[in-house]
Amino acid sequence: MALAALRDQLGHAHLYSGAPSFREIERRTGKALSHTTARAVVRCEKLPRWGQVELVAEALEADPEDFKPLWVTARAAALARSSPSRPDSDSARTHRQLPASAQQVGEPLTGHQGFVYAVAFHPDGRLLATGGYDGTARLWDRRTGRQVGDALTGHAAGIGVVAFHPDGHLLATAGDDGTVRLWDPGTGQPVGAPLTGHHGFVTVAFHLDGHLLATAGDDGTVRLWDPGTGQPVGTPLTGHQGRVGAIALHPDRHLLAAGGDDGTVQLWNPSTGQQVGAPLAGHHGFVTVAFHPDGHLLATAGSDGTIRLWDPATGQPVGDPLTGHQGRVFAVAFHPGGHLLATAGEDGTARLWDPGTGQPVGDLLAGHAAGVGALAFHPDGHLLATAGDDGTVRLWALAAELWPSREFLYERIRRLQDHLERSRPRNQLAANPQGIQRLPALLQHPPSVRALAVHPGGHLLATAGDDGTARLWDLSTGRQVGVPLTGHQGHVRAVAFHPRGHLLATTSDDSTVRLWDPSTGRQVGEPLTGHTGRVYAVAFHPDGHLLATTGADSTVRLWNPATGQQALQPFTGHTGRVRGVAFHPDGHLLATIGSDGTVRLWNPDTGEQTGEPLTSHWLAVYAIAFHPGGRLLATGGADGTVRMWNPDTGEQAGEPLTAYHPVNGVAFHPDGHLIATTGEDGTVRLWNVATGQPIGGPLTGHRGRVLAVAFHPDGRLFATAGDDGTVRLWPSETQGSASGNPWPTGSQPLG
Repeated sequence: MALAALRDQLGHAHLYSGAPSFREIERRTGKALSHTTARAVVRCEKLPRWGQVELVAEALEADPEDFKPLWVTARAAALARSSPSRPDSDSARTHRQLPASAQQVGEPLTGHQGFVYAVAFHPDGRLLATGGYDGTARLWDRRTGRQVGDALTGHAAGIGVVAFHPDGHLLATAGDDGTVRLWDPGTGQPVGAPLTGHHGFVTVAFHLDGHLLATAGDDGTVRLWDPGTGQPVGTPLTGHQGRVGAIALHPDRHLLAAGGDDGTVQLWNPSTGQQVGAPLAGHHGFVTVAFHPDGHLLATAGSDGTIRLWDPATGQPVGDPLTGHQGRVFAVAFHPGGHLLATAGEDGTARLWDPGTGQPVGDLLAGHAAGVGALAFHPDGHLLATAGDDGTVRLWALAAELWPSREFLYERIRRLQDHLERSRPRNQLAANPQGIQRLPALLQHPPSVRALAVHPGGHLLATAGDDGTARLWDLSTGRQVGVPLTGHQGHVRAVAFHPRGHLLATTSDDSTVRLWDPSTGRQVGEPLTGHTGRVYAVAFHPDGHLLATTGADSTVRLWNPATGQQALQPFTGHTGRVRGVAFHPDGHLLATIGSDGTVRLWNPDTGEQTGEPLTSHWLAVYAIAFHPGGRLLATGGADGTVRMWNPDTGEQAGEPLTAYHPVNGVAFHPDGHLIATTGEDGTVRLWNVATGQPIGGPLTGHRGRVLAVAFHPDGRLFATAGDDGTVRLWPSETQGSASGNPWPTGSQPLG
């Protein structure tokens, strides 16, 4: 089944790219693959080598990273088939008839002394927090499996729950000592005094918007807190007959679910402190709870070994109880995409279910030597962490066919953003605090816009599209100038204006670079050829005498735009596709980024690399920009971070800006005080360069990935573009500024 999933995805990519012949695929790979090998890879009659899949994906204009998890799962399944099986229990044999749902990855994480009760992923997915019987919380690097820093100590008894604040700046731990403690996960230091009031075991949960922290305990109460001040909010909520061991907050913030050892779940309105409806009854003994990501379902599990689904709006059960665990069910969690439910229990297994049908999904996850007390999904949905009474934490890679579609996740993000906007107090700004409002989508360049550039004079905007054209737009009217610039045979990946504005450079999947006269729309000279694969990026030297390009052939090339000739031998060093390029404002450095996760600095006069590669990104790097003053270099990538570097020393400057989703574009404001980023999650964010803090909330409006961002030369306007085929304009200053007009001259709101 795993191999079939890979074959289906390759087949889809083949059709989507126009079903090119296998000889055409051979040509696109630079004959690195023969047409017969290309055919074998696309049809996937047996598992191909990863390098072959990567080449074919590139040839089909797809992102090879999308195929990596499918290939890994298929390879793991092939290895499992080739290994001798061992006898197992009747229950396990019954489950083994189902397709594999996940494979354990890496070695178990060990370090706790005794049971591990709690596990949670940091919102950016890089860190994993655990809590255990030994009274410590620990942070782990999810990629390496190594502990980060010292254990967090302070609780006088075991830690039963760990939870990250939604923006990741706080970690909450709750213990059997009746306290909740807040920590800075970056330093491992406590933040403020412990929250006290409960006695015995305490559990904790953050609300999605981060403004509320809920706790519950053996004293039978639920308490609400302001995590910023550590002060209680309202009076304790009471109603359970006995201990309260689990809580969950609805995404809308209007409901709080609390599960007790009296076998019931009580629902509360946290704003009023009033109970909502009658208790949900049916379980026996302790009950744990979790809301579906969009809030339409509540999952509960208990000591009676069953899992139940409820409609929280009506309090009515949805379907029959889910059964299969032998003994108590300790934990329940929804996948971020909402299409899976994970449970863990006393029988030492974790299980996946389809909440829509109530049916088990795939094989049970067995590996722990004792009960599994906690589980958590990675924010991206491809990993599941489990923690057990055997003192270990284990990571499981979900089969790729269980990942949600990108479109599903985008839709879920939009729904959650709508929920948050509706839940804001009336006296709070409906938009972000800086008053930034989005103009209607005014520039349409379907199906997708890959890159943007603003003319040095500020009157023109250039766009690069998947339709194989570049287009020019009048920023004062929002109208297209002339006809599309045609000639490329493939997606246009990048655009850049000459510093004097008399030339426009474009790059394409057809391996060429072309120069145009933006005043006439005519091509200037012959295409620049030399790259042997798609050309990802282009940048002019500040004085205009050089043009730099980067490509899928792992090279960086310099050209004389006046003659069209290459200025030096290609720069080599990157071990994968070179995704971006930027010149230092004074021209003495050239910076490049790549799929190999590195940032490299070059002397553009000699082609020699300057210093060692910068390697803090741990996935592909997609975006790059120099500060206007040249003192900083910003890079953003698939790891969801933007990192600032001192280009003279190669050292990182400050902490990374964490966007939680892959970053596709970065641009500095012309005066350097803020930076704009665009992301895979469909949002645009502004950051204060001096503090590294976000300015307001994410800007929304694009439907799909936002791939590019560019500032107007006077800095009061910036443009973004993406997969939805639109370009949107935003003011970069607060409305009602000293000038009384947040828009550049001649760039009034359009539409």
